[in-house]
Amino acid sequence: MDLDPEEAALYAAQAPVMEAAFAFADAYWVKHDMRETWAATHPTLRRCWAQSWMMPLLARMRADGFDRDEVAEAFVEDEVEHVLWEPFARKQIEHATLPVDWETWGVKVNPEPIAPDIALVRLLPVPQGGVLRAGETYASVPLLLQYEDGPGWRLLNFTSENVPTPGWPPQMG
Repeated sequence: MDLDPEEAALYAAQAPVMEAAFAFADAYWVKHDMRETWAATHPTLRRCWAQSWMMPLLARMRADGFDRDEVAEAFVEDEVEHVLWEPFARKQIEHATLPVDWETWGVKVNPEPIAPDIALVRLLPVPQGGVLRAGETYASVPLLLQYEDGPGWRLLNFTSENVPTPGWPPQMG
């Protein structure tokens, strides 16, 4: 298939966004690898995800001598080295139940720009025949990604199309 230069440039610009979406989906729903999943996520999502997990555990954590803000800060790191990482990771993988496999699932091309550094990608089951038809509605999982110089595109949210806000409780959208 020959693309005109404008189409080729569009696909080249979209490729890093699509690769980042695939990296998260593959690590989380296919491989069930939280370390790899964490590497594909933006620090804002890491903080919110950790805070969300901690919310029902705060009294117990406090009784065990943990400071919630210190734990949340530790979980923002690329390589989390905290005693609570393993229980957190196990619980998150238990929730990774979307039956994604690359034979029957895919990422919709043409990410939707939300802001200059934020794009929305949709993960969805591939329809019969493998072609999305204009005007038809398809169930999908939103994958919100954000770009930063250095690490590039990383997942900002997958529970909604909204930018998450850290806090007690965090706002995931």
